[in-house]
Amino acid sequence: FWLKFWCSPPSTLLLSSNPSSKRLDRKTIMSAQIEGAKPSFLSRVGASIKGNLRPGTGLYSLGFGVAAGLAISGVVYVGRTFSVMFFDTEYYKLQSRKRYFEKQLIFTKEQEETQAAHYLAAMAAEYDPAATRMPFKPLDPKYRF
Repeated sequence: FWLKFWCSPPSTLLLSSNPSSKRLDRKTIMSAQIEGAKPSFLSRVGASIKGNLRPGTGLYSLGFGVAAGLAISGVVYVGRTFSVMFFDTEYYKLQSRKRYFEKQLIFTKEQEETQAAHYLAAMAAEYDPAATRMPFKPLDPKYRF
């Protein structure tokens, strides 16, 4: 068949009674009518891709798997979004823990302030201005309490 296709003149190709000649696409026939012209690279690539996109071929299975994977991942994404929007209680737990931590922090700061005040009071009780003067000299007024 292919030998007949390439060797016969274009007019006999179009008038051929061969049933397999009906399967030729229009671009191939029109490019065969031009003397010495062959199908373009893009038309050959398109024809081979079209031939590989039938059910049962590897490229078809690969494309079907990609489409199914995208559909399943979309369903999972929507499900997780729905779950977070309506059933997520983790946010409330974290907020409660933050409030408890802030209360603890305020309590410890108050405890530190109280301890610092008691420390200063104890230091003031032990303060002896006479111990700050030089021997046999009067007490400087800046050291008086």
